[in-house]
Amino acid sequence: MKFKVYIINLDSSVDRWEQLSSQCDQMGIEYERVSAVRGSELTEQERAKVYDLPTNLEKYDKRLNDGEIGCYLSHIKCWEKIIEEELDFALILEDDVSLRENIKECIAQFFSMDSSDWDYIKLFHRKRLKMKVASLNLDEGVQLHKVAKLPASTCSQFVSQVGAKKLLKHSFPIARPVDVDIQYWFERELRCFVVSPPVAVPAGFDSEIDIIGQHRDYVQRRAFKRIWLRVIYEINVLLNTFKLSPFPKMKG
Repeated sequence: MKFKVYIINLDSSVDRWEQLSSQCDQMGIEYERVSAVRGSELTEQERAKVYDLPTNLEKYDKRLNDGEIGCYLSHIKCWEKIIEEELDFALILEDDVSLRENIKECIAQFFSMDSSDWDYIKLFHRKRLKMKVASLNLDEGVQLHKVAKLPASTCSQFVSQVGAKKLLKHSFPIARPVDVDIQYWFERELRCFVVSPPVAVPAGFDSEIDIIGQHRDYVQRRAFKRIWLRVIYEINVLLNTFKLSPFPKMKG
């Protein structure tokens, strides 16, 4: 089975890189650095190719900032690598995570599953999972959950070959933050699951998402849009819960 670990890291974030790469070295985990995209350095032409403001404001309640666009493009780079390198699946980590001791055992368990049976598996969640439909007990006290409402954050996740293709097919123009976009799993027919307890968690670094451009009065003017989009989202989640995929099959 072809597998890689990708670590998304800004060239300027040396401390983060040293912290996470050191953890991987100590655990015997091989990894590859993916240079993160700094959204503020995109030219107008580069931005126009990947981002459309009208589409953004149709699907989301505020204009995306440079950091959110750069974050999305950084994950796209990883999805493209999964396809180009013909991987069965990859572990994608943002550089502000800390790995739990059982991360290697968790990876090994997914080697025993058919990667064509799933698209995206989140390895971190902050709160109690919402709209949990079913759970599957794995080894090492880990559970795999089927949920209708995916938790936010893209700090740590498995992405399969099939999942990467689905994600890329519907990525442009970028209209929502990448973690929010994936919460709309039903738009892309993504087969998503969540691991619990989390095996890779935020390490406590300050966020590097660039907030320049998020004007408070602009957000307030779109408060009704936010409520409306939330109502539509909740309805779609309810209508599509029956489409949730069965758990991946074990090999052998």
